[in-house]
Amino acid sequence: MAELSGIGRKAAAALYGIVCHGLFAAGVAMMIWQMYFGMSRSFGTLAPPWSFFANALLVAQFPLLHSLLLTGRGRSLLARLAPAAVGRDLVPTSYVIVAALQTLLLFALWSPSGIIWWQAEGAMRGVLGLLYLASWLTLAKAIWDAGLGLQTGAIGWLAVYGNRRPAYPPMPQTGLFRFSRQPIYFAFTLTLWTVPVWTPDQLAIAVLLSTYCLIGPLFKEARFRKMFGTAFEDYRLGRSYFLPLPRPASRNDLTIYERFAPHWWDGSVRWLRTLQNLVPARLAHFDMLIDWRGKRVLDLGCGGGFMAEALARRGAIVDAVDPAAAAIAIAKQHARDLGIEYRVGTGEHLPFPDAGFDAVICVDVLEHVADLDRVLAEIHRVLKPGGQFFFDTINRTLLARLVVVHIAEDVLRLLPRGTHDPEKFIRPAEITGKLSRLGFELGPLAGLGPRRLTRRLDFAFGRLPTTAILYMSHARKAISV
Repeated sequence: MAELSGIGRKAAAALYGIVCHGLFAAGVAMMIWQMYFGMSRSFGTLAPPWSFFANALLVAQFPLLHSLLLTGRGRSLLARLAPAAVGRDLVPTSYVIVAALQTLLLFALWSPSGIIWWQAEGAMRGVLGLLYLASWLTLAKAIWDAGLGLQTGAIGWLAVYGNRRPAYPPMPQTGLFRFSRQPIYFAFTLTLWTVPVWTPDQLAIAVLLSTYCLIGPLFKEARFRKMFGTAFEDYRLGRSYFLPLPRPASRNDLTIYERFAPHWWDGSVRWLRTLQNLVPARLAHFDMLIDWRGKRVLDLGCGGGFMAEALARRGAIVDAVDPAAAAIAIAKQHARDLGIEYRVGTGEHLPFPDAGFDAVICVDVLEHVADLDRVLAEIHRVLKPGGQFFFDTINRTLLARLVVVHIAEDVLRLLPRGTHDPEKFIRPAEITGKLSRLGFELGPLAGLGPRRLTRRLDFAFGRLPTTAILYMSHARKAISV
């Protein structure tokens, strides 16, 4: 800071403070005003089709630049926006200045379509007005809880003005952060959907920015994991990601297979119907790789028997094992005439002799096991030389975490909350390495996921061109020479 005099430093800090807070207030005011009227009073003047391109650019610049500036490279760019002597200390202020400019660009220069679908009148307008106000007050409270100085950029310019380094607040855990790890993003999403005027413009803004509010915090949490280590992990385990809901007591909750066993085959539980709907998609891929007739096959992690029964009907001689005794009991009862041998057991200690199976199939299991290496070693042990191992699992990606845990479990409740622990998801390179070291020859990966909706509004599944969420494959045990 020696390159600037005391007076120069204070003047630079004060100027940055005035610019920062002026733009911050203007950006927030513009956003509140424009969304209240459904983005119908913005000042953009372009007509279609140019308005579509301009609006798309305005929307895209907000999350892309917003996220870039939070990276190490982004912080370096922000440091260059101020005099070199104080640039690094003014990074929080510069960040808010840029974010405020982005907000002003998006909401002031949006070119309205001129179409108003619906606007509240009378008492309904008053109700929605109060909800809109409550959403913004919730956002203000979340910003306060996260550290007002950091969120408004004051932490930077006040530090420079006082000739000290910025004192960053600790990881937020109080206030609204007791109920959700991302209350700022949740509250901002509320502001998008409580407006009293709806237009195509407002719907586009609401959908796109809500999507960013769901995805963007995943990158923030990756940074927090590096910054705060086990402190963040302890905090994360006790809070929901987005919605202010009670966090499940545990992740990777395998008790669901016991609790829901009586409903395995009656079609009354959506997530069990989802498991059943996955069977045809899996076998459509695996059927191309093996003729099941007469093969002795182990269904590892069989649950109530969806896959085991499908294999038996293809002519396989099926043994099936699962740790959930209640599920095994239901499976035995339902498959009385199919000749399936069901046993209670775990993948870490398979109750079978060496080299007894032509194939092992293991679906919706590997991401739940206690000791993956031990399970794979046991599979290798019970397979005959040349035998095949068929499996699917969940990729450990941000997208898989978002879709499987935060959307499917926490938001849509397509699965019981706590079913999956995203830390147990498995990257393809990891399982490829483990199988190779055991002596397997791994086949190509194939993506798996929802393709359409059934008449009951359940997902029907099939192959997808991406392995970023679910993937399936097979591996062949080497034939000893």
